[in-house]
Amino acid sequence: MSQMYFSCDTLNNRHKPKYERILDAIERNETRNKFYVLLWKLSYIAERTGTKLIIENPATKPNYIIDTQNFLKPTLIDNNRLLRGDYFRKPTAYWFFNLEPTQGFSYQNDKEQRIINKMRSAKKSGLCSEERSMISSDYARNFICDFILGKKQNLPGQQYLDFD
Repeated sequence: MSQMYFSCDTLNNRHKPKYERILDAIERNETRNKFYVLLWKLSYIAERTGTKLIIENPATKPNYIIDTQNFLKPTLIDNNRLLRGDYFRKPTAYWFFNLEPTQGFSYQNDKEQRIINKMRSAKKSGLCSEERSMISSDYARNFICDFILGKKQNLPGQQYLDFD
């Protein structure tokens, strides 16, 4: 959706005159650049200090960070979060700094899929709702076990996070 602001084609702006859509694109580009620089600074600090860090970002197409090759390549992309117990299929990219992801796989397909376009709208135009941004507790646990701890979990349906 954000990419469409730069071509002035987004549905959120269709009622505005073209000069206002251009101003919106300029403002969005300035905001994007501010956060893009912060992303680079965060990465630099993690690398320089040896701090363990995982950055997450949607991997949908088109994607400014991934497609433009203006940032480091993601360490991994989880293409279908439903398989690890999330409510959405949405592909998600992860960048690991100062730790290597383990390669477990906790298959869990017991949730009803939610459709992103059918979720509540955000309070402010151009943003996604909190409901759409959240991950399920099952996905969080499975992600931690699969990619951080490398911990094989118990039988499907009986997964839990045990630090013993």
